[in-house]
Amino acid sequence: MKVDYVIRGGHVIDPASGTNEVKDVYVKNMHIVAPGDETVECKPYQIIDASGMYVTPGLIDFHTHVFHEGSTICIHPDMMIAQGTTSCVDAGSAGTSTFEAFAKNVIHQSLIRVKGFLTVYGGGQLDPKLCEDFNPKLYNIEKMERVIDANRNDILGLKIRLSKGVVPDETGADYLKAAVELADKLNDKLGTKLRVCVHTTNAPVPADELAKCLRPGDIFCHCYQGAGNTIVDSNGKVLEGILKARNRGVIFDAANGQGNFGLKVAKQAIADGFLADIISSDLTVDKFNMPPYAKNLPLIISKYLAMGVDLYEIIKRVTEIPAKLMGMDNKIGTLREGAYADIAVFKLKDHHYIQKDFCDDEIICEKILIPLMTMLSGEIQYCQSDFYL
Repeated sequence: MKVDYVIRGGHVIDPASGTNEVKDVYVKNMHIVAPGDETVECKPYQIIDASGMYVTPGLIDFHTHVFHEGSTICIHPDMMIAQGTTSCVDAGSAGTSTFEAFAKNVIHQSLIRVKGFLTVYGGGQLDPKLCEDFNPKLYNIEKMERVIDANRNDILGLKIRLSKGVVPDETGADYLKAAVELADKLNDKLGTKLRVCVHTTNAPVPADELAKCLRPGDIFCHCYQGAGNTIVDSNGKVLEGILKARNRGVIFDAANGQGNFGLKVAKQAIADGFLADIISSDLTVDKFNMPPYAKNLPLIISKYLAMGVDLYEIIKRVTEIPAKLMGMDNKIGTLREGAYADIAVFKLKDHHYIQKDFCDDEIICEKILIPLMTMLSGEIQYCQSDFYL
């Protein structure tokens, strides 16, 4: 079999196929192939020596902000390619009035695969100084129906932020319930499967009460946030209502960010056996490539290594699980035969440094995951200068 590339001798971590071993990866015509017993033919300079490196599916960052021409908080999605990221989800930067522009200028113009949540506030997240108004009376439901129907392959669900100062303390839970009810109505009318993604940092209602409002498949994001009502009790144990919500199928996304991650909560929850279903970055322009917070997804992965989480389990939460939630399992987030050849090569390097959380609590890290190469649909889109020579 003639192939375009052979990535040889790397330690492959692909949770979707249960792979955690040294093996070769073969690429042909945009996809992963498995030659089996066939003799492999490849030009010598297209054999990539990954000995001593980790080879994973291209990372999927499930919580980002990438509406770079429509919001002052957003980055360009293709800036993440150098981090090993090949797919992402925008967490509601666009609203009903702006999603069509987001689709035309970002989703359809980017190398990275992009899907998004639609913020129920019409303007979306325009600027840090322009707060959204999530009053259900302001929903433009007819416009929302048209936008969702026209972009049903790109919209994963509805987004609402449930923080003090964003929603009223006394009616915050009612705002969330209204968003969930709206998703149900839209699904019944349009035949969609819209999820609801809720920002939970410093919510005016207890975390377990908030989680109780969510349906199986809905997203409880910033699950390790440390302000106000958190997912752990005074003894550092995960709230019973949070555990019940997970058992019902609610998805918990770490969505790290700068202001939305608390080390104390994360350590307590992980020690209690509660590892987030998804590990994502919440990248915005103010922290992208800026230490010591959520600089990029590989650095966040390195932070979880420092908290004692196994690399295989972390990679599962940045590949296999988000791919399923995007409706693209077996196409992305895996190195199985037939999947798109979205591939990342990393070096795990010894390095002593500090990362911080929202209140500047510190964690000392001794390992750092360094992206060396990113392949998207079988084409090398990033390669570090001293790799693949």
